[in-house]
Amino acid sequence: MKTTLAVILLALVAASALLGSPWMSQRFDLADLRTTASQQLSRHLDDGTLLVLQANSAVDVEYDGQQRRVTLLEGQLAVDVADDDPRPFLLVTEHGTLATHDAQLSLSRQGAQTSADLRAGSAELDSAGQHLQLHAGQTVHFDRAGPRTP
Repeated sequence: MKTTLAVILLALVAASALLGSPWMSQRFDLADLRTTASQQLSRHLDDGTLLVLQANSAVDVEYDGQQRRVTLLEGQLAVDVADDDPRPFLLVTEHGTLATHDAQLSLSRQGAQTSADLRAGSAELDSAGQHLQLHAGQTVHFDRAGPRTP
């Protein structure tokens, strides 16, 4: 009985120390793709889309029969969406969702704001219940209050 109690206490202390450690505070440690301060990562996704993550960036990638979804958790990415797939391509942050079938764009999430720069194609932004159609050459900033064009 004493041994069991000692093991349980030791496990609780170890779990508390682990959860309190600095690396556990990084919410994107378990991201599908991530980079460090000195990295850049280029990856072709399953559909042929080219995704380029800049330094200190993290994304989750979810593809299913209905959609292609990339969630930018932190940092900056550039994407060249493969346009021969009928499923919408969604780029998601906590500030909104960009939907496209054919865009080339960059997306940057810094703190309380996300910025999108559309280089080619078109996309629709849904942010705070507002919808905005974007075309090549447009830049938009959006946060929890919705979109703002510069």
